[in-house]
Amino acid sequence: MDVLSDELRELGSTSRRLLERSARTSPLPPPFGATARLDRELWSSLAGLGLLGLAVPEELGGSGGGATELCVLAEEVGAALPAVPFAGTAAVAAVLVAGADDGVGRQVLAEVVKGTLVVAPAWETFPAQIVPGRRTALRLEGDRVDGALAAVPFGIDADLVLAFADQMLVLVDTSWDAVRVRAVEALDVVEPVAAVDVAPVAAPLVQIAEVPTARIRAVLAAELVGTAQRALDGAVAYAKERRQFGRPIGSFQAIKHLLADRHVQLDAARMLVRTAAAAIDAGDVSAEEGAAAALVAACDAADATTGDALQVHGGIGFTWEHPSHVFLKRARARRVLLGSQARQLDGLAKLILGR
Repeated sequence: MDVLSDELRELGSTSRRLLERSARTSPLPPPFGATARLDRELWSSLAGLGLLGLAVPEELGGSGGGATELCVLAEEVGAALPAVPFAGTAAVAAVLVAGADDGVGRQVLAEVVKGTLVVAPAWETFPAQIVPGRRTALRLEGDRVDGALAAVPFGIDADLVLAFADQMLVLVDTSWDAVRVRAVEALDVVEPVAAVDVAPVAAPLVQIAEVPTARIRAVLAAELVGTAQRALDGAVAYAKERRQFGRPIGSFQAIKHLLADRHVQLDAARMLVRTAAAAIDAGDVSAEEGAAAALVAACDAADATTGDALQVHGGIGFTWEHPSHVFLKRARARRVLLGSQARQLDGLAKLILGR
């Protein structure tokens, strides 16, 4: 059931047209062997429409939207998979809003919203509630920071890297002599990553009272739903056209039931995302649990749907020229980042029992 208002549907259609226009010059998949780089023209267009600050309060230079608007846009971006760090920037903006009382944080947030600064999140340093597993820590002594980050998305193109160190936000300028940035191999072919080595250097610090984990989880979940939906739509269209034994393969029960199962699973994940976003906007106490549940469902749906969609395409789905592998790699890369289903469910259980 579509519960979106006319305004939200218009937001979705407007962003979809912008992303489709960009895709004409940067289609999926990217050329074989090429390293993806930030699509700066699209980035400027998103900033010009106020979409980089969509969920940032107006008094901080944003558009004043909420998590619901942000998730609608994230789903469209997830479907298009352009070479832009949308989810990462949404997370950076949410964190900087939480630290807006700090002058440095407020200034950087204003530049992020305008698109004049690209700030990449060092996910590996984020709290375990969002990115579980082994931690990569930056060492902080006074205002001097050093350490090594293994995989920063769009780190090559970033002006700043936002990382957590000892409960503080650290802003690392990639142009400093003490900072070395080098591209490393990435599973996701449209989200390049870089290793960032930081020699001891004084860095701006921002203090925040609380990390907006629910909002970050919700936008990651929404983006995955969009990716899975595009993969499913492509598989359904192919199953209607591809004929075997004189019939469309979509008429065979093995294909028909498989795609129907993925549709139901994906629809449930989408409704969980929208419910979580509404709870965040309403300040509901269940927002954390709702966002965690939405992310579990979205990860599972994206993992299953992108894998099955590739299988439905048969041999052509395994070729580089077909985009099936792009969707699958995004889903698997997010699974690696966000943890296994068991780990995510364990975190959700702790949230529920703790409350």
